[in-house]
Amino acid sequence: MKSNKKVIEIMNPEENTPDTFEDIVKLSTKCKFTNCTHNTEPNCAVKEAILKGALPQERLITYHRDKNEAAYVANQKNKTKAIDYMKQRKLFRK
Repeated sequence: MKSNKKVIEIMNPEENTPDTFEDIVKLSTKCKFTNCTHNTEPNCAVKEAILKGALPQERLITYHRDKNEAAYVANQKNKTKAIDYMKQRKLFRK
């Protein structure tokens, strides 16, 4: 049972941001809005970093892709199938 709880935590993008995006998380603390999605909001520190060349655009694209896939998987009723999908996509983190 302990491992199932861990998997659910891994698949919850709102509560567990993968540590591979620490740079984006750190930048996002400087955004004007605390719920900034880094898409269209004004005064977004992440978008500003991209414009200045401090953060590659591909990095934000990967962040959004992983977050969206994690949200999709978290909403699946069959968690075993969801975990297999994450492993196949190399999104499963221990």
